[in-house]
Amino acid sequence: MDDLGRQVCVSKVPKRLISFAPNLTEIIFALGAENSLVGRTSRCNRPSEASRIQEIGAYLNPDLERVMALRPDLVCATKTGVREELVHRLSELGIPVFVDDSGSLDDICLLLKRLGTLLGRETEADKLVQEFQKRREVIRRRIEGAAKPSVLFAVGVRPLVVAGGKSFLGALIREAGGQNIAENESIPFPRYSFEEVIKRDPDLILVLDKECRDEECLDQLRRYSTLRAVINSRVYSMDADLMARPAPRILEGLELLAAIFHPELPRGGLH
Repeated sequence: MDDLGRQVCVSKVPKRLISFAPNLTEIIFALGAENSLVGRTSRCNRPSEASRIQEIGAYLNPDLERVMALRPDLVCATKTGVREELVHRLSELGIPVFVDDSGSLDDICLLLKRLGTLLGRETEADKLVQEFQKRREVIRRRIEGAAKPSVLFAVGVRPLVVAGGKSFLGALIREAGGQNIAENESIPFPRYSFEEVIKRDPDLILVLDKECRDEECLDQLRRYSTLRAVINSRVYSMDADLMARPAPRILEGLELLAAIFHPELPRGGLH
């Protein structure tokens, strides 16, 4: 079952895969199934070997003609990265489409297992999940009992859009031992006014770099010189390719967040 509630069936191990999302491309490589990958979007840039795979268009807007020309026997997509009508169109043409909507680290483990099953890579998936959970537990033990700093994670500045508790980034904040100032918002990425940020005055501010140019976003936030995070030089630019992709490499992002949130803790215990 995929995250659209659809049963995805393949009659044999897929030999011609297309990935519509960067995190799924990373997972296909991590599972050792990259030799079956025949198409990927322009944003699928990790690992570097992915650049050798034929491009089928932009993320959010793949070219249907290019997709069909590659004769895929399975397409992998994310719920937020594909139009539902495209999923239906491909299904009508007899092409199975697996759609993921991972929103937490637990979801990543489930995703690894489901893709491992679809791609005939169950053993590799189990090994990845075991290593994932082991590294995750190391981080959990390191930060256990540490004070939780208040955090604002901005994904855009004009307008100011932040990661709420229902977003994947919100899940990362919790996992790394932070207290998200937007934890209780009803939608994943709410808009905030700078007045609201000043009122809540977070201990630190994170900015997703893909939504900003150079230092533009950081400079915008640093103008608010009364903010505790600005006074204490705790405004950080975060690599979107690392932080926003539900894939095994997210553990590097989690370890980085844990170190930023808890600079008082020794670093030696982190992987």
